[in-house]
Amino acid sequence: MNQSDKPITYEGILTVAQLPAGNPKSIADFEMYDLTPVDHDYAGQFARKANHVFQGIGLPIGFVVMIGNPENAAQIYDTFRRDPKYLGGGTGSGFKNKAPAVLDELDPLAEQIGAINVVAKINGRIRGYNTDGIGFVRGLEELLQEKRGSSSFSGLKILIIGAGGTADAIAFTLASKGAAIAILNRTAEKAEKLALRVREAYGTDAFGAGEDHLASQLPLCDVVINASTKSAEGPFKDFVAFAEAKGNDVATNISDSQKHIQLLKKSAIVCDINLRADVSPTLQMAEQFGHLTQDGAPMNFYQAVEALWIIHGETFQSAGASKEKVASLIKEVS
Repeated sequence: MNQSDKPITYEGILTVAQLPAGNPKSIADFEMYDLTPVDHDYAGQFARKANHVFQGIGLPIGFVVMIGNPENAAQIYDTFRRDPKYLGGGTGSGFKNKAPAVLDELDPLAEQIGAINVVAKINGRIRGYNTDGIGFVRGLEELLQEKRGSSSFSGLKILIIGAGGTADAIAFTLASKGAAIAILNRTAEKAEKLALRVREAYGTDAFGAGEDHLASQLPLCDVVINASTKSAEGPFKDFVAFAEAKGNDVATNISDSQKHIQLLKKSAIVCDINLRADVSPTLQMAEQFGHLTQDGAPMNFYQAVEALWIIHGETFQSAGASKEKVASLIKEVS
């Protein structure tokens, strides 16, 4: 048997994740598949949504979340490249920033962002995309149109708290729509670098600093977006995004947040991209002070539609399914 004839195996580099609930137990059950590497089990619902779409359209494709070490990204994506059954997939926790360096090419927006959440295998080459920002902006546009009568970002000042991979995507996408951006992060240098990259890409107003600038930036904002780990499931789940999280002192964080949120315009919209089974502490406080809010569900929905269409659009169309059909099937999965 030649080296190229050996069956593809992921033994030693990827194992099927126990979460999310409903994640397929084996890739061997499918003729073809999308695989998403992550560095730990997590409860996201994309696998259920994707598999519901494939079943609803009648395609022999499975979407499977796999656990691996991001340090092995080069080996993992080389195996994907050689696997004839692999069509694409997502990039989960730990892989969003590692994967771009080992892919064959990047979509221009993904290249600007420097992080990806979707990959598609096209003629044997793996191309990376980022739909997080697109998904978030689509959801926010919908809310602005419904509540304000205009989905335009021109003239709006938007504060992003956090400067991780998803914040990058949101910042670049909003800047491309004409919004002025402020980015505040626990590590000021990271926010400053992101703001500089946004300015260089779009020539727009973009300010970056540490979270000690929250009190000065909040009064200027029309929209606040929590893209930090505060209020996310995990060690910071009880913290609110309107103030710094110092050590394990939740009480001080909440007290400071209550003072800071009163600096916001009453018309300001507060968003939290974190998905939780309950309302996040950040959105709870915003609602208590009378602000219009939005959680991560719209972003999750729209980025899922875009992601599946990027990978399988031609296959869906060949099967007689439109993008609207894909969206309706995704909506069926709670």
